[in-house]
Amino acid sequence: MIRVAWAQITHSPSRLLAVLLAVVLSAAMLTGTVVFQGTSTASMAAVTAAPLKPVDIIIDPGDADAKTLRPSWAGDVLAKAAIGDKVKATAPYYAATVTAYGADARGTANVYSISRDPSLRWFGLESGDWPKTADQIVISHDTADRLGMGVGDRVTLKSSDGTKHVVTVSGINDVRFKPMTGTDYAIYADPSYFGDATPGELFVKLDDPSDIDSITKRLAAAAKADGVTAVTGTEMIRQASAMMAGGSTQLTVIMAVFAVIALCAAMMVISSTYRTLIAQRTRDIAMLRLIGARRANIRSLVLSEALITSIAGTIIGALIGVGGGYAAMVAMGQAFGGFAANSMLLAGTLLLTVLATVLTAWTTVRHATRIPPIQALDGAAQSDDGNNDAKTSGKTHNGGVSCIVFGAVCAIAGVALLWVGAAGFHMPVALAGGLALALGLVLALPGLVAMLMPVIGVGLSVCGLAGKLAAASLSANARRAGSTVTAVAFGISLIAALSSAAATGTATINADLDRRYPVSAALYTPDNGTLSDKVLQQANEITDARGSYPVRTIAIDHAPDGAKATPRILDVIPDKAAAIFAEDDQWRAGEENGMPVALVHPRYMSTIGIKEGDMLTLTVAGVPVTVRVHASQLTESPKLAVIITDGQLDALPHTDAIEPALKTSMIWFKAKPGIDHAKLASQVNRLAVSDPNATVGGGIAESNDILNVLNMLLMLSYAMLAITIIISLTGLVNQLALSVIERTSEISMLRALGTRRGVIHAEIAIEALTLTVIGTIIGLLVGLPLGVAGVKAQIGGMTSQFTTQLPWTQIGVFVLVVLVAGLLASAVPARNATRIQPTQGLTS
Repeated sequence: MIRVAWAQITHSPSRLLAVLLAVVLSAAMLTGTVVFQGTSTASMAAVTAAPLKPVDIIIDPGDADAKTLRPSWAGDVLAKAAIGDKVKATAPYYAATVTAYGADARGTANVYSISRDPSLRWFGLESGDWPKTADQIVISHDTADRLGMGVGDRVTLKSSDGTKHVVTVSGINDVRFKPMTGTDYAIYADPSYFGDATPGELFVKLDDPSDIDSITKRLAAAAKADGVTAVTGTEMIRQASAMMAGGSTQLTVIMAVFAVIALCAAMMVISSTYRTLIAQRTRDIAMLRLIGARRANIRSLVLSEALITSIAGTIIGALIGVGGGYAAMVAMGQAFGGFAANSMLLAGTLLLTVLATVLTAWTTVRHATRIPPIQALDGAAQSDDGNNDAKTSGKTHNGGVSCIVFGAVCAIAGVALLWVGAAGFHMPVALAGGLALALGLVLALPGLVAMLMPVIGVGLSVCGLAGKLAAASLSANARRAGSTVTAVAFGISLIAALSSAAATGTATINADLDRRYPVSAALYTPDNGTLSDKVLQQANEITDARGSYPVRTIAIDHAPDGAKATPRILDVIPDKAAAIFAEDDQWRAGEENGMPVALVHPRYMSTIGIKEGDMLTLTVAGVPVTVRVHASQLTESPKLAVIITDGQLDALPHTDAIEPALKTSMIWFKAKPGIDHAKLASQVNRLAVSDPNATVGGGIAESNDILNVLNMLLMLSYAMLAITIIISLTGLVNQLALSVIERTSEISMLRALGTRRGVIHAEIAIEALTLTVIGTIIGLLVGLPLGVAGVKAQIGGMTSQFTTQLPWTQIGVFVLVVLVAGLLASAVPARNATRIQPTQGLTS
């Protein structure tokens, strides 16, 4: 039967085009996911391992507080272990975060120490020399380009305490990736740059690495007394790589879920295609039965076709997935470790695609084996294949009612689990609910839609002759139409779920950040110096902020001791800023019983033992200042302070002594609702270039990191869901095309009776739009609440600021695109239908 199957395929390859495309896309998604997982893991391992590759042993303080360690702690451990004769070289490891000011840009940078001993250096130089003094650095090629710097240029590095280091670029290194640090730039300096700071680790290079195990044990024993540890470089690489790889697990799982969902959608398309193909070939199969073919032979014929098609599609899809997956990683700049994919996992995904295709075809084989030989003699073009559900008094065939009932039970159980998971913030429970809901929809939707087709047909009848013809076609093939609707609804629901999850997640993150960081962005001088006039003049040009609010500050001479919680600065903000940054009428009122009210951090109030409404006396500009306290988190934006307004300052008894000493050392910005925090951060950073003394603070740094990760997840997820939609629309095209083929006699008869081509074209378009609209409505009704429930289960318990938001504009655009795509899907089948001649019905 293999040869017969091959002959059938080569004779009419277009019949299996929909199956081939579905298999190709499914295999591409599965293999692409494997390549993504392997390549991303290899890249993370390469990034993590690169600085540690030359190292034999690492002495690490672990969880010990660096401030409790002596600067010489690492050397003391070496001396105590008495292994000096076995050590080739050592290098203390330092790291610090600074703000880097270049010729073209500024931003945060991590400064790392680089060993003076060549044997412990993990990169080479493209140009220039190694740093030898505290005022020399090496930067990456990427950092050099972004800062607009080269060898010999000078860069200003400013620490968080305001200390400045003007250094010279002595060399450009050959690192082709950006270390995963969460900062903008990577800089490498001689250990002398860090002064008398305590090293974070000590790297050790041995003369004879074969002794590494015994020496590590001796070092570990010596280090234990000081509360530190000693591990091999290989072990540290393994631990760090495992930690980094764990960060990609969630993304890999999401991609794998979407890939499996795409495979499920493809199986629905394949099932629908094979059911119709068998109906088309009723006479051919009956002829085979007539000349002696047994049911087993017919089964073997269909499965052989499926096997050949699946193998061809899987090979093509694998090539596309492997190449496309790696190309995507390169485009994202995440292919540092080169191409990597688990060969066993890759082979498993390919085998899964083939088995899924053959299994789906097998579920339709029973229709072929039931065709009696007598049908070869009656000229029937097709038989009841189980797709025609308008028969038998409207009842569905093949256990349709039981499928609907069981599917409904699964869907109800899924909704219940989703509710429990969202209410209790249990993501595994919500995930189980989502899977149960998906299973219920797959089982119940085709039958339910088939049962509703007569009602839908009545509504289509108002569209004239074309609508009545479309209604008759959909009702006659209700079961197949239901399967097509299910495939479309599947893709739409996933897109809707992802959109609502993204919008809700972003709104929740922004609401939480607004609560924790009332000041979206701040530009300030760490030493309370005055900001430059240029910065103050250009502050109003920040278009993505609701406004800029200059803040005058003065050092507090004395405040009751609250240890680390003691405020050091008095901030005086404009009266109009009070309503923007602190939503409390009591404080904005200005005075309480004749006493000015000031914002104080609740942690400080707790430390010194005062409560809301108590009086607090500070010494500012040599005069006492007494205020009533009001607790607010605003007081740590961007540094711990006591805050009053201009109006409250005027109410103080010694205002004349304080006013002259105030300096405009800060500007606060509040992001506009729904604004992209990355754009606001970029604008504030560009403004800060005008003043080397300025530092950027507030919530934009953290929100940037979180939202960047979210955006990467969304881009990858949308790309994979787009493939699912393509598979669903392929099923729609296939449904319409095969419907046209089946109804050749009917359409030719209509043409012979005078029906215009425009009516036939409109009929096919109405069918396409009807299926697309039903699938879209079901998809939105399921997907939108599903996305919100998923986000609530995942992050609802992490914040009190959970905010539900639906992206109506995005959904509206998406629905319009899907409807247009559905209409376009009818173009080729409609063209084929209008080319059917009136005489073709006489030859059937």
